Amino acid sequence: PLDEWLSPPFEPTVRGDDVFARGASDDKGQTWILVKAVEYLMKRDGRLPVNVKFLIEGEEESGGESIEGLLRERPPELASDAAVVCDSEMFAPGLPTICTGLRGIVYGELHVQGARQDLHSGVYGGAAPNPLMAIAEIVTALKNRDGHILIPGFYDSVAKPSPEEYEAWASLPFDEQAYLEKEVGSTCLTGEPGFTVFERTWARPTMEIHGIRGGFVGEGAKTVIPARAVAKISFRLVADQDPSRVLRQVQQAVEAATPAGVTAEFHLLHAAGPSLVDPANPFIRKAALAMEEVFGRKTVYMRSGGSIPIVGLFQDELRIPSVLMGFGLPDDNLHSPNEKFHLPNFALGLDSVIRYLERL
Repeated sequence: PLDEWLSPPFEPTVRGDDVFARGASDDKGQTWILVKAVEYLMKRDGRLPVNVKFLIEGEEESGGESIEGLLRERPPELASDAAVVCDSEMFAPGLPTICTGLRGIVYGELHVQGARQDLHSGVYGGAAPNPLMAIAEIVTALKNRDGHILIPGFYDSVAKPSPEEYEAWASLPFDEQAYLEKEVGSTCLTGEPGFTVFERTWARPTMEIHGIRGGFVGEGAKTVIPARAVAKISFRLVADQDPSRVLRQVQQAVEAATPAGVTAEFHLLHAAGPSLVDPANPFIRKAALAMEEVFGRKTVYMRSGGSIPIVGLFQDELRIPSVLMGFGLPDDNLHSPNEKFHLPNFALGLDSVIRYLERL
């Protein structure tokens, strides 16, 4: 909401060591690191130590269909050995971090149709179907109160993290209570029993409801049974899950869970596969060493619960690894009012990318 911003979202404002603006951390500020690193090397040396191609697009949050078409139609122009993406975060301030895994996504709308038109609940309540109630019934048939997804076959291809990953995650400086209080802000954490926070947010698939539209939502009262309702739903996918297969499973599960008196369909808006890279990959190792030199601390490896569709496309279409060198912080308020980017991290990120390019 605009009224929650302390300064205009599209007018970058510096307060203390942070710059506040929409996209400051995700991802204009971090993209600028890459541009300025190349500019510095060109001014200093008159040439670059490696060949560099910039590929910048602005449709990630809406599915990235244009860039997907470009990758599939013109792969020779984009042929590379690796991609460097600054669109992730450090696990903690001052701790150099490389992200090795991203969740994929299937995002769609659940459309439910009941009567031909809205009806008076006093006249027709008890006899007419209610699409909002139907959405509630369908959603609870897809996921239980513990966060376990009930769609048949949904977990069949989920790959477990490696022992090395579990070991690396166990060494991360993580305070679950602080995470609850400072980042989440609810009364307690939720999710599948038997899994750690890292597993639930990085290595387990999820289902989330982002909004429900239908009926009367204005001030005051109106006793209407809506004729139709829509719910926006996403499924985050993990390693080895295929978006097209998950979409079919979701659509079949919706059909099976649809109550009498309504029709329901799940319409895909966009999808992207998960991605996973090996920390032993030489492009990853050189990035880790460059960051260690700049930060003076050993680089740690983590996954991210978010999705960057282009990374999966690089993996599938160009057959190249993505080096996710992120310099954001967990409290940067991505997608929220007062998004920020920590300016010292810009300088450290710039030095890290320069050293990385020099190492290749």
